[in-house]
Amino acid sequence: MFISAAYIRFFRSFNFDYLRKAHRDFEPNPWDVLEPDGLQYPFVKVSLERDVTTVVGANESGKSQLLTAIKHGLTGKGIERGDFCRYSQFFAVKKAMAFPDFGLEFKHLGPTDLESLAKACKTKLDDGTESFWMFRIGGKDPVVYVRQGDDWAKYPVKDKKLLDALLPQPFEIDATVALPQSVPIKYLADAERSLRTSPRKTRLGLVNQILENGPSWFGSAEGVSAATPTLISAFSTANTQDAEHDKQLALADDLLLKVAGIDRTAFQELLNAVEEGKDGFANGIVERINRGLSGALNFPKWWSQDLHFQLLVTLRDQDLVFTIRDRTGTEYSADERSGGLKYFLSYFVQYLSHEPPKSGAREVLLMDEPDAYLSSTGQQDLLRIFEDFAHPQDPTRTACQVVYVTHSPFLIDKNHGDRIRVLEKGEGDEGTRVVRNAARNHYEPLRSAFGGFVAETTFISNCNLMLEGMSDQVMLAGMSARLRRQRTASTDSLDLNAVTLVPAGSAPHIPYLVYLARGRDVDRPAVIVLLDSDASGNQAVKALKKGPNGKPVIDAKYVLQLGDLPTDALVSTLPAGVVAIEDLIPLPICIEAVKRYANEFLDPTEAAKIGTLKPKDVNFEGCSGTHDALEQAATAKLVGFHLDKVGFARSVLQAVREDSTLTAAAEVLDANFRVLFRELGRRQRQAMREITTEKTSAKIKRIKRSFLLDHPITADRAQATLLLEEAEAALDNSVDAEELKSHIRTMRRDFELDDDPTEPINDFAAFRDALEALVYREVNEVQEP
Repeated sequence: MFISAAYIRFFRSFNFDYLRKAHRDFEPNPWDVLEPDGLQYPFVKVSLERDVTTVVGANESGKSQLLTAIKHGLTGKGIERGDFCRYSQFFAVKKAMAFPDFGLEFKHLGPTDLESLAKACKTKLDDGTESFWMFRIGGKDPVVYVRQGDDWAKYPVKDKKLLDALLPQPFEIDATVALPQSVPIKYLADAERSLRTSPRKTRLGLVNQILENGPSWFGSAEGVSAATPTLISAFSTANTQDAEHDKQLALADDLLLKVAGIDRTAFQELLNAVEEGKDGFANGIVERINRGLSGALNFPKWWSQDLHFQLLVTLRDQDLVFTIRDRTGTEYSADERSGGLKYFLSYFVQYLSHEPPKSGAREVLLMDEPDAYLSSTGQQDLLRIFEDFAHPQDPTRTACQVVYVTHSPFLIDKNHGDRIRVLEKGEGDEGTRVVRNAARNHYEPLRSAFGGFVAETTFISNCNLMLEGMSDQVMLAGMSARLRRQRTASTDSLDLNAVTLVPAGSAPHIPYLVYLARGRDVDRPAVIVLLDSDASGNQAVKALKKGPNGKPVIDAKYVLQLGDLPTDALVSTLPAGVVAIEDLIPLPICIEAVKRYANEFLDPTEAAKIGTLKPKDVNFEGCSGTHDALEQAATAKLVGFHLDKVGFARSVLQAVREDSTLTAAAEVLDANFRVLFRELGRRQRQAMREITTEKTSAKIKRIKRSFLLDHPITADRAQATLLLEEAEAALDNSVDAEELKSHIRTMRRDFELDDDPTEPINDFAAFRDALEALVYREVNEVQEP
């Protein structure tokens, strides 16, 4: 059972559904009618996905209020007259104010759910009942509605405890609490969490103040009397209750005990060891704690910005201090790192430590703008946590529904555009509404929701798939989303959150676009290329192999032409095989897509002519591919007809989504695109592995640093020769590596390293400078003058 919709009326910015009320076909549901007046004011309905729902909207559009409304609907708690919509005509001061109204729709009831619902209402329900509606209207007890044929049956809830046990329980990840800088060992050893403690910095300040003033304060009775007010003030400050710090300590406790699985007795032993001065034993316990942390967190899986990230604890007096080790091998305190990392750590710990109710009740996670502290990459990592809440990889975890609101385009899951709900606040007394045509108009209201429309093609991201045109982008994105909805293997679809689809406009533009992405800097993003197997595609492949100035900027293994797809795995409509992406689409789907395109774009008379198109009308002889053959066949029906590739791609996706008669053809389409995605995915993973391995400059820098530590003042020529051999071995076979090898040969010649190897280098300072030039040569080559 899950929440399929939330219903809200007269709550803060939600007034009522004014568009539905004004519609000529408006028919109220029984809960839309106000008693006893019989006035009809429909609820604002927000449909929810069974796994993850993303709510977007401009400031003050009602996003956060939706989360509150869901909580009120589920629990019945916190519903106040003061939250009644201020611009509702029913907001009055001459009589008792009314309460706002809330409702929820539930679907996919199981037998146990149905039995519990029947007991709560003390009635009998049909065995086939799979959904029900529950409303809390006017601050009164909840009522349940069940559909029976064309009618509604209304049941008052007789046993509210049974209903509460049936309904999902809302919970939240606290977006305002971060891990503390340190945690007292005594706190971790206390099973009741009853220890009141202030931050370590405050406690150390108090101790230092006492030690510095000890002689004057405690040297005499007069000194004690004089110091008493200062001591009282200092102790009072150190023991001030800090609710935020208490939350941080509780989070640390969850991390070490629930997530890392460390027994509380280990902290009791650690505290005893510290107090008794057994440093070796104490350090051994801390080392075991860190091993437990590393194994339980598996942080590189979730934090994509640093695959070498580690969270550690370090012993400081009677505290455990949290430190972070990154890819540089350096350790930092938590406060020295960005707020984004600290808060992502917090979200991650709360995710791992969350325990479902012991009663087995379902849950729904409600989260309000979790993007506040996170970078774009951190937000993408958070998306994967939300996905794991809804579809846990760990079989011991229970799936739960997720609803979150955001302003950020980076917290939109591009693989699931169907999850987006757009809220918009109308003018005057209109209140908040759900924009149901958001999928039709991609500029408004999404532009307003995010404060600026961010086009996917504006950016070159960390990983990019270069395409010939927008129709390829539409087909790949749409088919990937379609296959993901089928829960297909991750290798058989594209992760649109991990790869950016970049249309070049045409095949001849691709070599230059690849050069812009990869050819002008040392830090090169991952790029793969998809091209047609026609003349222009072949020419683009040649240009990529040659590269600007004769220097290729991408390896040929990252370029895929559609004609190179494994033919034994494809089902093609063309005897000549696959040349363009349209050739992967079975003919029945193509015919239906052309008709849909005509109905949408042409006037009815012209569309009717295209509507007579049949598969037998399509002749592939003398045509360059499926698109050309379709356009020629349609032109025979309507002179001058042009089949726009982007419009055709959209119509293909619409046809396979809506036309049940195309099921067999859709299975062929899915199979063909699985083959394409498999080939693209293999290249994408290889390209990503290339940019995540240690860079050449980093290898040479490491070799140089080690050499200068061993030889800070001088070195003989043999030692320098070994250094340069090691540096040369770290290079690959790229054009840039050849230039570095040339620089190494110059160093050998200039410093006469092949002559008399036992002699010291003549000018060691100059040799050091030449090493620095070698390390930074790549970076300097691409700097603007």
